[in-house]
Amino acid sequence: KALDTARAYKQSMLQKMFPQKGEKVPRVRFAGFSGDWEQRRLSDIVKINPSAQLPMTFKYVDLESVKGHILMNVRKEFRETAPSRAQRVAIKNDIFYQTVRPYQRNNYLFDLEDDDYVFSTGYAQLRPKKIIISLFLFSVIQTVEFLRKVLIRCTGTSYPAINSTDLGEINISFPSLKEQTAIGNFFQKLDQQIEQQAQKLATYQQL
Repeated sequence: KALDTARAYKQSMLQKMFPQKGEKVPRVRFAGFSGDWEQRRLSDIVKINPSAQLPMTFKYVDLESVKGHILMNVRKEFRETAPSRAQRVAIKNDIFYQTVRPYQRNNYLFDLEDDDYVFSTGYAQLRPKKIIISLFLFSVIQTVEFLRKVLIRCTGTSYPAINSTDLGEINISFPSLKEQTAIGNFFQKLDQQIEQQAQKLATYQQL
């Protein structure tokens, strides 16, 4: 019950703390912040799929490796024999957005210092520029409104997908860096609480 309550609370706050369609400000805001949020295309505020050379050996992250926002199983690969889809070389604070069946919401904020993780091209790699904070943007892509914009741009029926160019055309609303930080930290703490509750539940079920 506690886990369901925490998840429901997060979804409610994702609705209230980001502007909805046609709005310039959110309905709920931290004290001390005011003014309209700025709006730009995603491609203006992040680098999408930056190129990089594959390491000689690396940990490969495919579409089965991320569940929710948690990195599960990865496998070791060698550059010479790696799958052709192994192309997205991760650095800290990159966001990996699932472009195939995005309604599953298996997206990942890479917060590790390691330089030997490579993600599949089934993810769009988003590298925030100086005007946007990773934790904030990671919260934005979890909103219902963002997913709605993604789904209307998807093609295909069995495996609906959005290409990186169309993803970059989606408009993103954002406030000052200080307010972004406050929002990002808020949702990070919520995610940590949800993960703790999920781990407790898994332990009880195992017992």
